[in-house]
Amino acid sequence: MVKSTISRRQFLKSRNSTKRPELDRLNPNWPSKRVAKLYRTFLESKPPIYHPPHVYKSAPSLPVTSSTQTLRDADWNIEASAHLLNQTVFGPTYPEILASANDSIENSVAALFTPLDSPEPPGDWVNEPAPQWDALTDEEVMALFEQYFEWMWEMANWWLIRMTRNELNIRETMTLFWHNYFATAQSKVEYPQAMYQQNTVFREYGLGNFKELLRRVTFGPAMMIWLDIHRSNKDAPNENFARELLELFTMGVDNYSQDDIIEASRAFTGYVTNGVETNYIFETQSGFGWWWWEGHDFQEKTFMGQTGEWDGDDIINIIMEQHETAVHICSRIYKWFVYDTINESVVNEMAELLRTNDYNITIALQFLFTTEHFYDENFRGSNIQNPLGLIQGLVRKLGMEEHTYPETYFLHSQEFLGMTPLEPPDVSGWPGYRSWINSITLPARKLQAQSLVTGNSPWGSFDFTVDVRALAQSMYDENEEGYASVQIVRKLGITFFGIPLSEHLEGVMLDILLDGAEPYDWSINAPPNDAQWNRLRDLILYIMKLPEFQLS
Repeated sequence: MVKSTISRRQFLKSRNSTKRPELDRLNPNWPSKRVAKLYRTFLESKPPIYHPPHVYKSAPSLPVTSSTQTLRDADWNIEASAHLLNQTVFGPTYPEILASANDSIENSVAALFTPLDSPEPPGDWVNEPAPQWDALTDEEVMALFEQYFEWMWEMANWWLIRMTRNELNIRETMTLFWHNYFATAQSKVEYPQAMYQQNTVFREYGLGNFKELLRRVTFGPAMMIWLDIHRSNKDAPNENFARELLELFTMGVDNYSQDDIIEASRAFTGYVTNGVETNYIFETQSGFGWWWWEGHDFQEKTFMGQTGEWDGDDIINIIMEQHETAVHICSRIYKWFVYDTINESVVNEMAELLRTNDYNITIALQFLFTTEHFYDENFRGSNIQNPLGLIQGLVRKLGMEEHTYPETYFLHSQEFLGMTPLEPPDVSGWPGYRSWINSITLPARKLQAQSLVTGNSPWGSFDFTVDVRALAQSMYDENEEGYASVQIVRKLGITFFGIPLSEHLEGVMLDILLDGAEPYDWSINAPPNDAQWNRLRDLILYIMKLPEFQLS
């Protein structure tokens, strides 16, 4: 028998073949077999979505304090302020960091939660009703899919711009957090109206009562489609949502049984959606209509040791009574805002506060953001920035949020970096931590960051770049000791790294800025076309090449 041989290139190609999870998870029967088949064909014509491979490596434990006492006023300084804002908002500027440092920690944290008006929607299409698929020809169905696709990416771009133009407020960061927490992919949901509804729920309810947030997400059309609630009836309960509700959304692994999943799945029968509307009434917390009365299991169920004629709301109520639920929620919050390896004592204290305050998310977050634990020096620069925090935040840091970028600039960059908004890899969300950095994404992260300085990008060039003169002037204080050049170097360090520069790195950065000149020769008031501003651009490009630039 002759053995077939393959080249090394073929082997590597086969080993790294791109899977299509967006195709594998489609429902072949919804909204109908014909439409589902056409939709699969439509998605197959689109390029696969890049998701960085999951790096199964735990973050090392760090020697940090477990103190949950409020940070002392004496320890509240510009480095602490930078840490708070870098972890909670997209791209704080140096003036914002300084203003926060000059205020108290309590006021700085409270300001993050100032209520904001709801943004204008991305278009009138958000109110479009669900189509009558059976009345459409195959060609009309495919044309509508193309329209939906355009609307979906219009929404994604709208959200990316929200991140760059957001006030110094935690709302958009929490919207992204909940999108990752209740990870829902537009490729399966199909309806952009449903994804917009869910995004709005995150924005409107994400800082309030978790139970209400959970209800709004659960009985919204996006989640009903995503985890197959709408396919579940008393004769064939679907366990997908019940399993993820317990494992990922509330209690965490090993805190429930398979019987609990089965009984919960029976409770979530009879709920249905047409892609835009559902048969659930939030005001009365009940289903309605023919599908509800014919499809819901009204028999007794035993869940978490409690027996009754439970429906979906009852299951949620019982779950919220469990201590493990608050611990799980706080663990997810901790991993997002603090560090990938949790501190159990801090999380448990936070969880107890959350549970005894009716699951008020804001109270739990404000507690965390004022603790000595949160500000431990070993946490500063310990996390790899996610791509959205890196790029969208950089736009704010550089004062470039008011520019109009090429239509696909942000979207294509995030696709290549592995964090396409509205398209998480699976129900677990993005794995984060070391998964963000690999041989593909690291060069792309640097290239995309540098494009804001050079104006050149594979995903669209533009005729503007960072105004380095305005950036420098925003950092200079004539009443502060030290030459302007030295001030700018130090403040760039605070802005981009959040920690004081080492003596060596400060010297290297100052040499780049001065290029042989004396510190006193560099003037903050030099004309816009002066060569010294080119050297400042060079310095910023140098910063973007440093490993520390990838951290927060």
